Amino acid sequence: MRYNINHPTFISFLEKISNNIITSVNVSDYFGLSSEQKLTVLYTVFSLVKNVAKLKTNLNEPELKAFITLLWKKNEEIENYELAEVLNDIIINFDKINEVSSKIIKKAPVKRIKKTDDDQSK
Repeated sequence: MRYNINHPTFISFLEKISNNIITSVNVSDYFGLSSEQKLTVLYTVFSLVKNVAKLKTNLNEPELKAFITLLWKKNEEIENYELAEVLNDIIINFDKINEVSSKIIKKAPVKRIKKTDDDQSK
């Protein structure tokens, strides 16, 4: 799909996503985090971007990666370097993070106990 990345509506959409990420995830101390904590932040931000992008558009993996690249460049332009670095790390580790996010965690089935008349009389 082709998008006009210079259109004011698209730029506004990128800004809304950036603001959503900043308000939802604390990226201000990203440079000082350990590698495990960075992975948690990367996964959280990737999930937010993927879910917001899924609401507005239907992007496949290469388009999602390109979208995150646009988001990264936009945040560098407005000098939001912490979020730009998070997005850059997502691009670098895109395959790994996308694989983790696509796995579905199945919960163990819940066993229901039926109450009998004897249980209710006690």
